[in-house]
Amino acid sequence: AVYGFLATLSNIVDEEAPDSLWVAFDLPAPTFRHEMYDGYKAQRKPMPDDLAVQMPVLKEVLDAAGIRRIEVAGYEADDVLGTMGKKCEAEDADCVIVTGDKDSFQLITDKTHVRHVRTKSGQTETNEYDVPRFEEEYGFAPPLMVDLKALMGDPSDNIPGVRGIGEKTALDLVRRFGTVGSIYEKLPELDVKESVRKKLAEGKESAKLSYTLATIDTDVPMEQKPED
Repeated sequence: AVYGFLATLSNIVDEEAPDSLWVAFDLPAPTFRHEMYDGYKAQRKPMPDDLAVQMPVLKEVLDAAGIRRIEVAGYEADDVLGTMGKKCEAEDADCVIVTGDKDSFQLITDKTHVRHVRTKSGQTETNEYDVPRFEEEYGFAPPLMVDLKALMGDPSDNIPGVRGIGEKTALDLVRRFGTVGSIYEKLPELDVKESVRKKLAEGKESAKLSYTLATIDTDVPMEQKPED
């Protein structure tokens, strides 16, 4: 794991030639999402022992290399990444967020891009998403990624979504009607099957909770600045 992480990081640094570099980590302590919803990530299995023992080594390597890392109690790494992206934009700087988590797609702007890392057939590849590429693939603007997750849920994070609304239906709803707020505001007259309308009506509170759980916090209280 240490080797794979460093190999990927090295390739990206060579390609991007960044002026600043940060690595964000989750902490084992509960976050504000866990306090809000007991079921958040409740089904996640613990990190395998052979991987867990490598995490301190990886952090030692980053420290030895002079690469800054950030962990903030009560928040996830995604929140740290989103906050730093916002700080970069405030200074009119371009930001590239590198992650294997598609949740970060909601952070894509004209100044902030996401390089999505994934392993396929034993090979690691990264694909960079800007606004045009995201909109071409998903059919809506990046911030609406939160609305998609609010409707369809996310089994990996145990975000409930709306019972009975899968990815295909959620994509159609967001593409046609926009935000969760707009969908529920116009629910009686939406051009959808009655079965879908009923599921949405019954799952309104779950959709609201899921929206909050899926939203990356870009205002994490942290003193670090891009120039650090």
